[in-house]
Order: sequence, then structure tokens, then C-alpha cells
Amino acid sequence: MTAGRDDDPLAPLGAALRAPDGGDLAARIEAGLAALPEGQEALGDVLRLILLRRAEEDLAHRVALQKSQAMLRHLRQAPPPQRLAGEARGLSALYAEALRALPEETAAQLFDADDYLARHPDVAQAGVGGLAHYLASGAAEGRRPGGLDTALSGLDEAGGPPATLPDLLARQRPRFLFECAPELRAALLAQVGRRPPRVSVVLPTRDRAHILPRAVASALLQSVAPHEVIVVDDGSTDGTPEMLRARFPEALDEGRLRLVVQPPAGVAAARNAGLAAATGELVAYLDSDNSWEPDHLLAACSALAASPEHGAVYTATARHNLDAGWSDLLWARWDRAALVRENYIDLNCFVHHRSLTERLGGFDTGLTRLVDWELILRLTDGLPPLAVPLVTAHHVVAGPVLGNITAREPLGPNLARIRARFGGGPRDGGADGGPR
Repeated sequence: MTAGRDDDPLAPLGAALRAPDGGDLAARIEAGLAALPEGQEALGDVLRLILLRRAEEDLAHRVALQKSQAMLRHLRQAPPPQRLAGEARGLSALYAEALRALPEETAAQLFDADDYLARHPDVAQAGVGGLAHYLASGAAEGRRPGGLDTALSGLDEAGGPPATLPDLLARQRPRFLFECAPELRAALLAQVGRRPPRVSVVLPTRDRAHILPRAVASALLQSVAPHEVIVVDDGSTDGTPEMLRARFPEALDEGRLRLVVQPPAGVAAARNAGLAAATGELVAYLDSDNSWEPDHLLAACSALAASPEHGAVYTATARHNLDAGWSDLLWARWDRAALVRENYIDLNCFVHHRSLTERLGGFDTGLTRLVDWELILRLTDGLPPLAVPLVTAHHVVAGPVLGNITAREPLGPNLARIRARFGGGPRDGGADGGPR
């Protein structure tokens, strides 16, 4: 690109990219796009593609950062200690690693340096920047990072960490497995036994080759291995089938990973194709932009084995909104009336006997959104699911990169269809699973 020519139509673009105070690469490209003259549509398309690929590569780091930040908040107890230990210290190290992987400007926005210096006056007295100190030595020293003041409500109930499945089921506050007594995991394994039920995982996707491997790996690497992970490719144009064959050849050859390819038909039809191909006793769902904790299927299978009168089970989900920068936990004890008003069960943490969908039908193809809520309402009508207060799934929202369904499909017509069928109040439906 030639510099210094006033008649060069691309000179404003070059100036924006060379500007010393133009921000990071994304900001410079955005400025360059705004300065492009007419007739340069092809170059604009290339620049937009660069922005998209950069955002995709950044997504994994942002997800790791958001998860570790959420877990740190969850582990915080009042009054907060200034030096962390145990699991919290390890998560702080992961948080620092994720911050280092981000552009400096982004990391600075996600870390409250003033709060960090207020908590650690010796650092402030030394005249060192809060973020710089935390990344250089603070995390390794176990110092509390800044900006984690909002704790999730509730501390451990009386009686200490749950050590048995009945003890866990009686708790009101959801927790991660590492917060429970070590005996709990052993009890869950004993409940499942040597021959756990066969689980079919239904995982629909479209144009998610850049993020799909993370979801597939989290399903295949469960402590209670699924019988099959069925990926339904709903008309992808980004080489998703070829990527899966290259990344997971052994799982495909062994039948642990199955691939169903179909023309684009929508989220409900894609999941129904997965249900039609399923051969397991139980069905679990995972969206391609989300992931499971390693013991998700262990928790679900052990709970159903202990309570065979239930047709389904659900756990808690950690939701991570990367666009707005917040995380929370989605879980509530079973309440049919509350579920009709607003969905509080994420499909990614819902597991049911396959016989339910064989008898009651699969996903409503007349819906383009809220399909998970409608299915859960129908499958649990008259047959309450078992509620397990354990966080086993992570739901990620990142609209510009993932194109989540909440940003693409209208709410009104879908909500009206569900209200006409099940009634309920004026709320907006609550948990709204991503598209695929």
C-alpha cells in the first residue's frame, strides 16, 4: 500500500492501520472500513473476514477467562481473604493465563486495577500497576484479583460439603463437584455401577467448525463415556464434516462419534434427526457452542439410577455472556408452575429416557426459538424430573462470533405458540438455548 499520495483512494485505510494510537488490530480495521471509498467492496469483504477470523481465534481465550472468573466469584466467601488457597488459587492462575492471552486493552477492561490496588496497599505503595503486578507475580502469590466483588448468593448450608447423593439432592444451592466432599464422586460411581446405561448425545451444528471440537471433546471425554455422540450437520458450508473426520477419526471409526449430514432445516429438525438416529437408553443434549464438565453424565446417570421412577433429570448450568461480560448459574428446584412461566432448565443439562420422546414426540418444528423449553414442558407434564444441584454444563453466548439464536430469531411468535399450548404469564421464556 503506497503512503503519502493524496489521490490514492486507499490512503485513509493505510493511515488508519498505521496510526500509532489507533487501538488494537480490530479497532484499526474497523476504522479502515469506515474510511473505504465506494467501489472497494471486495477489499471491505476481505477486511470483514479478517475481523471474523480474529474473533473466532479469540473466542477460546474469552471462554476460559469468563469461566475462571465465574468460578472465582462462586468460591468467594465473606469476609474475603486477600490471599487465595487451594482450588481458588488454581483458578486464579488460570484467570491470569487467560488475561495474558488477550490483547492488553481487553485485559485491562476485564480487570479492576483500582480494586486490586485497594486490596493490596503494598503494591500501590510500590507504584506498580495493578494488572501488571497481578500478571507478573500477584497470581502466583495467591493475591485476590480485582473486580470480583459480586459473589453468588448463599454459602454452604449447615452440615459441610455434601458427601452422598441424597445429601446433595437435599441442598438448595448449586455447586461444582470440586466443592463437594471427595466421597460424593465415589458414591456417584458406585450408584452407576460397572454397567452404566447407554447414553446417546445429540449435538446439532451449522457452520461452527471453529468451536465444535471443544463441545465434541467434552462429550467424548466424559467419565461415564456416552454410547454415541451424534453430530447432526444442518447444512454447514464451512467444512464441518471434513474437520470432524480429520480431528476425530478413531471415534468415528469406532462408532463413538456419528455424523449425520442433512440440508439446512433448522434447529428443531436437526435435533429430531439426532433423536431418530439415537440408540441409547438415555438421551443427552449438547449445543456446539457449549461444553460439559467431565462428570456431567456421571451425575445424570447416577441420579436416574437411584430414582428410576423419574423419566428425566436436570443439573445446573453456568451461563457465560461474553458480549456483556457476566456469568451466572441457572438452576431452581422443580416447580411446574414456575417452569410454565419461565424456563429455568437449560437443554444442555437435561437428560431423559429415550422412550419419552418416542412416546410424546421430539422437537416442535413450528418453532424457530424456545424449542428446548417447549420440549421440556411436554416431557415433564405429569412426570416431574429429578433436580440435581450440581453445575455440570457451560452455556456460552457470543453473538458476533457464534450467531446465537437469541440474536437471530424473533421471540414474539415463538413465545405466543408456547403460551397458547401451555398457558403461563407474560415473562419472556427465560433460558433460551443457543441454536446449535
